[in-house]
Amino acid sequence: MKLDVISARLRPVHPEMLAHWSNASGCWCTHDHWAYWFTYETSSLRKVFRIPPKSRSVQGRVKDWLARSWLKRTLKPGPGIQAMVELPTRDVLVIYDQIYLYSPTRHGTCAEVLPVDIDPPVATPLRGGVAVHPRSQCAYYGEYNDDPGGCRVARVDAARRKVEVCWSFARSEIRHIHAIHYDRFRDRLWICTGDRDHESSFYYTDDEFATVHRFAGGDQSWRAIAMLFDETGMEWGMDAGKDAPADAINLIYRYEFESARRTQLATIGNPAYAACEFTDGTAMMQTSFEPGRKQDTREEAALWFRGQDRQWRQCLGLPYAPKPRPGVSRYGFIMLPQGISPAGRVLGTPVNCRTGHYTLVELALSAQPDQGK
Repeated sequence: MKLDVISARLRPVHPEMLAHWSNASGCWCTHDHWAYWFTYETSSLRKVFRIPPKSRSVQGRVKDWLARSWLKRTLKPGPGIQAMVELPTRDVLVIYDQIYLYSPTRHGTCAEVLPVDIDPPVATPLRGGVAVHPRSQCAYYGEYNDDPGGCRVARVDAARRKVEVCWSFARSEIRHIHAIHYDRFRDRLWICTGDRDHESSFYYTDDEFATVHRFAGGDQSWRAIAMLFDETGMEWGMDAGKDAPADAINLIYRYEFESARRTQLATIGNPAYAACEFTDGTAMMQTSFEPGRKQDTREEAALWFRGQDRQWRQCLGLPYAPKPRPGVSRYGFIMLPQGISPAGRVLGTPVNCRTGHYTLVELALSAQPDQGK
């Protein structure tokens, strides 16, 4: 049986802009400290709000003005905001140097800072690692750190304006938390941890961290960031990076809950950093390039598409081209938004790639019959 060849066409949208959280109609994006709403129907961007200056003093406002200036952002650009999610209320959370809340019904053009009384402060999550539980409307994220004291999970309850630690892992159990994902088919939160074999596991909670259970783990095949869920199972891409052995070639796996059976779906070579779904049930996964890796893999950031036939195949490869900037990894990857994107369209931001470095691009997917024999 011949499979369609899927290709992705890139259209630049805005320089220095990152996509964060998508639904069928639009996507939250950020440019410096400003948040924008991208509307898919019109391909238009609307400036909505910003995170406030660190200090309201005259000195603090002047410092913020200089940091936001075109000259500063051109000569010394920063990494930008890395964590933003939308709540079921349509309020928006930003996790950056502080935790910010924006409500379209209560705020003007500036988000508010949520009070946090946690000592030591909770480290920020890995990009794409924040989950929102629709029942409680709380957001959950884990620390991506190397603290010898352990690794914590934070709960952000926007309705109560409260941030608290709801779970802790011992340093002997895990190195850090890669991501927390909400599984709407099982009303469950999954926690992905790493990095060494004994630290790489899937945990889950069915009661929002009143209890946490270890599902499976113990080798690099359970080291993951990106996960996808459906009625009968779940799929994930391995995240065996440059610290993994040469034979740890990254794969996409599927697990069927009824049969408790795990199968290999595709060989992707490089580590999977993110995944997103489309409104028609198709999906996409993004792989990175980590210089110094032991595995024999392509020097590119790539996108992998799962079509209606449930087969995974690569649809885009961007050659690696390091473009160092403070606060940004030297790895090559393509930032994708969390949530749901309209069928055949997704926003993304290539990083350390020959094409589109730190530019928001719109990817249009198209299928062509395979002409090969």
